[in-house]
Amino acid sequence: MIRLLSPMLVLLLAVTCASRYEGKKDNINGSVAANFGRTLQPSHAEKVIKNTKGVVVLGQFRKGDFVRLYNRDGTLWYEFTYFYDDSDGKFEYANDDFKPFAFHQDYFLLVLKCTESNDKLFEVIVNEETGLRKYVRANDPVFKFETWPELVLSTFAVNFEKKTNPVLEAPEGQMKEGLFPKDITLRPIEIQGDWLRIEWQTDQRQRSRNNKNATGWVRWKEDGNLLVELYFFA
Repeated sequence: MIRLLSPMLVLLLAVTCASRYEGKKDNINGSVAANFGRTLQPSHAEKVIKNTKGVVVLGQFRKGDFVRLYNRDGTLWYEFTYFYDDSDGKFEYANDDFKPFAFHQDYFLLVLKCTESNDKLFEVIVNEETGLRKYVRANDPVFKFETWPELVLSTFAVNFEKKTNPVLEAPEGQMKEGLFPKDITLRPIEIQGDWLRIEWQTDQRQRSRNNKNATGWVRWKEDGNLLVELYFFA
C-alpha cells in the first residue's frame, strides 16, 4: 500500500493544523521518541543550541519530492521521501546515522540544527549523538530556515522542569503563585529574549488567552542550552 491520504483526512488536517507543508500532516502524541519517530529532545547534546544559527525544517513537500542531504564534496549522502510503501511496517529508507534534532517519517516532521549557511548551502547536524554534519541546498524548496524563536512558537506545546525553571509573573519577575492543574497543555505564545510566555488550558475547546492568571513566563534558553521540550503534535 502506497502511503497516501484520503481527501477527507486531508480536509480534516487542513482545518485542525496550521500546516507548513503542501502535503499531509497528522497528529500524534508528542511523547513518541525513537531513532525513526523522534519528536522530543531528551539528551544533553540535543539541548545544546550554542553555535547554531537556527534550524532547517521542511518547507514544501509533495508526492515525488525527496529530502536530500549532501557531503562536503557535493556527493549525495542520504535521501528519503515521506511517501513510501509501508506494507511491511518498515521505513524503507532507514539510516542508522540519521538522528536529527526531531524527525518522524510518518508525520512530515524534520528539524535539523543549522550551524553554518551561505547563499548556496546550509550546514546541518544530522546525528545529535555523534555531531555528524552534512549539507542541504539553500535553493531546495523542500527546506526552509527558521530561527529558534520561530521554531519554539510554531510548536503545539512545550514542557520544562518547573522546579529549576519556575513560571514567573514577568521576565525576571516574581514567581507565579498557585499550582498548575493536572493534565494541562502549555502553549508557547510569545518570546522576549531568553523568556517565553506560555498559557495553559485544561479544555481544548476553550482557550485561556483572556485569563491573565493562566499565563506566565519561563526561560526557554540559557547559556546556549534549550530549557524546554518541544511537542510538535497534539
